[in-house]
Amino acid sequence: MREFTEPDVSEAREVLIPEVDRVVAGLPRCQFSTKRFIEVLMEDLDGQAAYEAALETLGNDERLARMALHGQVISVALRNNSALKFAGFVRDNPRHTDPYSHSSWWRKEKA
Repeated sequence: MREFTEPDVSEAREVLIPEVDRVVAGLPRCQFSTKRFIEVLMEDLDGQAAYEAALETLGNDERLARMALHGQVISVALRNNSALKFAGFVRDNPRHTDPYSHSSWWRKEKA
């Protein structure tokens, strides 16, 4: 049996979570998917720089690194952000389906 090793995402979290929190703080009241949030994060120069820096901490396999970043860093940061409520999983909506992680819906109820 192949050995499975969980990636260490601690450095990626240190780099990216402050930017995730900053972008969330600037959002109006809205509902969005994880995929859409990542698109908004990447439209912001500081957010994009933090995303790329965090990605570099996760190894040489780009697909696995993005899976860890989207699924274990960004999704957890959104879940732990007190301004957001989890609003369910994205189902059958290709526009909001993240190719690297199971997308969720998030709701910001206070601007």
